[in-house]
Amino acid sequence: MAPGSPSRGGTGDMAEVAAGVGRFKSNYAVERKIEPFYKGGKVQLDQTGQHLFCVCGTRVNILDVASGAVLRSLQQEDQEDITAFDLSPDNEVLVTASRALLLAQWAWQEGSATRLWKAVHTAPVAAMAFDPTSTLLATGGCDGAVRIWDVVRYYVTHHFRGSPGVVRLVAFHPDPTRLLLFSSATDTSVRMWSLQERSCLAVLTAHYSAVTSLTFSTDGNTMLSSGRDKICVVWDLRSLQATRTVPVFESVEAAVLLPEEPAPELGVKSTGLHFLTAGDQGVLRVWEAASGRCVHAQQRLPGPGWELTHCALARTAGLLLSVTADHNLLLYDAHSLRLRKQFAGYSEEVLDVRFLGPEDSHVVVASNSPCLKVFDLQTSACQILHGHTDTVLALDVFRKGRLFASCAKDQSIRIWRMSKAGEVACVAQGSGHTHSVGTICCSRLKETFLVTGSQDCTVKLWPLPEALLSKGTGPEGSPVLLQAQATQRCHDKDINSVAVAPNDKLLATGSQDRTAKLWALPQCQLLGIFSGHRRGLWCVQFSPMDQVLATASADGTIKLWALQDFSCLKTFEGHDASVLKVAFVSRGTQLLSSGSDGLLKLWTIKNNECVRTLDAHGDKVWGLHCSRLDDRALTGASDSCIILWKDVTEVEQAEEQAKREEQVVKQQELDNLLHEKRYLRALGLAISLDRPHTVLTVIQAIRRDPESCEKLETTVLRLRRDQKGLGRARRVGWGHVRLGVRGQV
Repeated sequence: MAPGSPSRGGTGDMAEVAAGVGRFKSNYAVERKIEPFYKGGKVQLDQTGQHLFCVCGTRVNILDVASGAVLRSLQQEDQEDITAFDLSPDNEVLVTASRALLLAQWAWQEGSATRLWKAVHTAPVAAMAFDPTSTLLATGGCDGAVRIWDVVRYYVTHHFRGSPGVVRLVAFHPDPTRLLLFSSATDTSVRMWSLQERSCLAVLTAHYSAVTSLTFSTDGNTMLSSGRDKICVVWDLRSLQATRTVPVFESVEAAVLLPEEPAPELGVKSTGLHFLTAGDQGVLRVWEAASGRCVHAQQRLPGPGWELTHCALARTAGLLLSVTADHNLLLYDAHSLRLRKQFAGYSEEVLDVRFLGPEDSHVVVASNSPCLKVFDLQTSACQILHGHTDTVLALDVFRKGRLFASCAKDQSIRIWRMSKAGEVACVAQGSGHTHSVGTICCSRLKETFLVTGSQDCTVKLWPLPEALLSKGTGPEGSPVLLQAQATQRCHDKDINSVAVAPNDKLLATGSQDRTAKLWALPQCQLLGIFSGHRRGLWCVQFSPMDQVLATASADGTIKLWALQDFSCLKTFEGHDASVLKVAFVSRGTQLLSSGSDGLLKLWTIKNNECVRTLDAHGDKVWGLHCSRLDDRALTGASDSCIILWKDVTEVEQAEEQAKREEQVVKQQELDNLLHEKRYLRALGLAISLDRPHTVLTVIQAIRRDPESCEKLETTVLRLRRDQKGLGRARRVGWGHVRLGVRGQV
């Protein structure tokens, strides 16, 4: 027996594993999906700040800001990618444009398209904007044309040519009486068109790169333009001259004019013109137009992917929306820039997932990003956690559920704590590995240590300091620094998985070198080697009940090993590709596995049977975790979907039992009808019960009764469609019945 193993015997013959405690599971069903809802492009808030509109491929998704849930998903009939959209100022009409050169007008609150028409452009529409009256719509195309549509009377009112290349930007003047439209194309100039004179009144040139946004003052006499040439230009629309060029020292994707009122928290102390910029530095900054000074700037967050790609102000709601290059949507209070809401639009490749909280109320997700995302399963609220500077690769949770750990490509580890209110903060960090840290595992009995495995082929044991266990942090709230207690070179290739035994005395490691190894903790003394897989190992897991280790390999198999003599007890074959994760369920009597084929498989250990194959992901399932009550499972995959699965074994068994009881009742009723010679009613019941011989017996009995025989045709015609379909569905078994009916009718 391996030192430190639980004192229970009889592992080698798998007696306890086979016997099991409790019921076997037979099926899981998808309870909930967390899917991408934004993959880049335009984002727009309605004027009330209650709904968020964003593009996701062929759809425009409408989010409820309060809950973060997708209320509606609108897709045009052509099912092509959406290239532009705009919501009218009165929040009533939404218009979308697709690559198929079609425009669709939506009554978005009902989710129905009210009109579909050709855009007339010879290339896709790249920009779109409503006028202040919500009756005119301007579209700018990749063909260099600008068209104006009357969305009430459904016709084209204007067609402006003269813009070279793609028209990237269109905007109406806020005063509808002036009838002015502004556009910008690839020549970096801004054109002002008169709807009344049907001509271009002026070409405003000051930028040397693409113009990214146009915004107007409330009196309509001033316009602000921003560009990727790192400047913002203030224009006097009466003289059509640039009055101020402000160097902002970053490529600006959007700029908005702030209300001309003091806002001390934003550094706005006067009523002069101030504007806010969003760009590649990843922070929102407030500028005073008169002096060209930056009067306020956000603190920059660590890591890549925080470049801002969009910014918009909802004046009525007092909200400011910004979008990052990582497709995160951040909602701020416009007067203080305090963060109000966070939305994770697109997680790219999900690498790991875990349940969080004492009651598994939250989930934490590691995707192809330095940020972690924490979702509240009840409210759909999202928190985006910053700290790592490179992609987070793995997660694990301590026993009580509030403390969890992460490791990343930045060669560091971090420990996070979730408060009772659901707020998460980093409380400890450590570094010491010389390559990416790809796997992490927390102690099982108590919150005392964690183990990490790295591409540097070493394992490190990190004890948790007393300051952390007493719910403290470092000086001034900074994370506590972790120090490795032991370092051991374990394998000749990358270590892909580490697992701590339920008694905290054993450690298992799985490597790309095709072996798993067993170690005694805390000295990291080698106890034995598990050899037998033909390719590298992706996952190792201890059984919660027995002295057994499960390993998942790139050779498509799962193996169970005895800790006593390191022999292979069972091999499970069924995945067509690499098995990436494996977990024990049903108190150690079953296995749940996930693979690079996108499938989950439920196995019963006793007979090596694959009980169920679950197909809901479209790509590699990297993340798999089971809840404390063993009634739910969580998976995350390369298709950027996170799926919450529910054990529906008892529900299905109850349904099956109810069906059996119903069949018994119907059979008794049928027997009574036959005994009472009520053949016409018995006929329909016999068909419902799938009793072809009984049906034939009933028909023969009816044949002997002249009165009933006359009513047979009427009875057959009155049968329900599903009862008639039974005969068609079972042509062989019901053939003699059809012959019998044909002879009588």
